[in-house]
Amino acid sequence: MLQGVVDPRSHTAESPRWARIAAALREDIASGRVAAGTRLPNETRLAERFDVNRHTLRQAVRQLAHEGHLRVVQGRGTFVRALVLDYALKRRTRLTENVAQAGEHAQRELLQHRCVDVGEWAEALRLPSPAAVEMLHTRACVRGRPIGLSTTVYPSVRLAGIAQAFVATGSITAALRALGVADYQRASSTVSCRLPSTDEADLLARAATEPVLVVQFVSVDETGVPIEAGRTLFAADAVQLRVSHDR
Repeated sequence: MLQGVVDPRSHTAESPRWARIAAALREDIASGRVAAGTRLPNETRLAERFDVNRHTLRQAVRQLAHEGHLRVVQGRGTFVRALVLDYALKRRTRLTENVAQAGEHAQRELLQHRCVDVGEWAEALRLPSPAAVEMLHTRACVRGRPIGLSTTVYPSVRLAGIAQAFVATGSITAALRALGVADYQRASSTVSCRLPSTDEADLLARAATEPVLVVQFVSVDETGVPIEAGRTLFAADAVQLRVSHDR
């Protein structure tokens, strides 16, 4: 059921009524309160709910359709668009490129950065233990909806500034390039499925009873030296993994 998050009547010059209505509907969709495929109430009911005229409501709907949240079907109504990304696992797997090929735009944020002992990642990174690594916890969102949660580690001796570079560029690829890694590729990817922990479910804005796809991976530089190891949890209802056999 749709729930208003903000009162559209308390708008300011910076936030017109249609923008506040769009924000309320966007939050309902991103949080999962409105399921994909759901048809929105008709214009009259929505206009009454937000206490606005139809023209103002249509502006909000047009904005959400432009962002990809809604699909307007002439003669049938307005529907919440399903978000299912075709994510290719290949030698040069890149989040931004994969999402762009699906006609979407990804936003990635740094949740936490720590310098820790290599621990479980020692074999993947070919490092002795103890050895310091930079551990990044990041989250990727599309249309404001979390689709992926990643934990990645990088050798501190070579990539100590990876967190700062990522914050500055918003891209792991660009951050690595800034630190001297011109190119890199996947050495291995292992896919499994499990239920998320409570914290993982909260960060992915989903129920703890909904499974996630887990991709554990190792990446190497142009000379074959490991520079990255990690795992990404994907919301199983939003991402379809596809294995691509590169030449």
